[in-house]
Amino acid sequence: MELTRRNWFLSFAVLTQIVFWLVTFFLVYYVSVVNYQPHDAVTRFLLIAACHLTNFYVCYSFLVPRYYEKGHRLAAFAGLLMLLIVLTPLRNLIEHHFIASSLDFRDRFFNGRNRRGTVLFSELFIAAVASLLRLAVSNEEKQTKMAALENLHLQTELRFLKAQMNPHFLFNTINNIYSLTLLKSDKASTALMKLSGLLRYMLYESSGKVTLQQEMEALRAYVELFQLRFEQKLAIEIIYEVNQAVEMESLLLIPLLENALKHSGIGVQPATVFMKLSMPEKNRLVISVNNTKANPPVLQDAGGIGLVNIQKRLQLVYPLKHTLIIDENDRSFSITLSILIA
Repeated sequence: MELTRRNWFLSFAVLTQIVFWLVTFFLVYYVSVVNYQPHDAVTRFLLIAACHLTNFYVCYSFLVPRYYEKGHRLAAFAGLLMLLIVLTPLRNLIEHHFIASSLDFRDRFFNGRNRRGTVLFSELFIAAVASLLRLAVSNEEKQTKMAALENLHLQTELRFLKAQMNPHFLFNTINNIYSLTLLKSDKASTALMKLSGLLRYMLYESSGKVTLQQEMEALRAYVELFQLRFEQKLAIEIIYEVNQAVEMESLLLIPLLENALKHSGIGVQPATVFMKLSMPEKNRLVISVNNTKANPPVLQDAGGIGLVNIQKRLQLVYPLKHTLIIDENDRSFSITLSILIA
């Protein structure tokens, strides 16, 4: 979007120059044709146009970017003064040279003080337009670069937050698969494929937005791999009432479920974990997660994503487009996340 905006502004700046020169050249040519003989009119037009072009692009391409924008204001104004000292007498000399062929009332206008004032004003006007346009273009380029750097920073932070998946889950899953291979269980190859697919999704396929179907498949794989750690069937229930083609930010479902599994103590203590995805409105996704609380509470560790991480990611990818409600009591913990996804 920022690149499109920058391209639009640069195109607008080029168009502004084209319009400016068309109007300027028309006025110079009109004054020349009305006041002078045809041959003199063309010669005068070319000479005045050359002066204006020199004035404009010395300011636009040299004085403003090289001196004024780098803080050398005095040098920039000195350069402009020198430019006017050269161009103004030259313009006066050109106008004086062609006065002999002009009409009487034009002679009076271009003679003496009036002529010098008109010439100085026109050159100052050209320099001012060039400088202001260059400052506008430079400011837009600076804003675009700042936006790009900010976006890069946000993307880097987002990738870092995504990378903080619980290492204990990965290590435990690998150990479980290893145990299955020692037992020569048929489940080992299936589990290994699920882990490979989940890691591939997390590392390579979860950049930006994905469909709800992709997120749900990753979530199911996560639950099945988590189940490997325990012999008994875990009380984990996930209900989907959504349009699976809808897109959302990747890797949001697994952290929410991971948080519930960790703090429920499921598999170690009798516990239940319930997760529901619904779309009460066409463009609003609601994720509800409820779990019983472990007793005694599960101690925090360095691994895992956690609610703080989830909240940071939501602020980055869904600013002002989400609500996160946490409801906690002695026996249960629930999260309701509502996201405006369109």
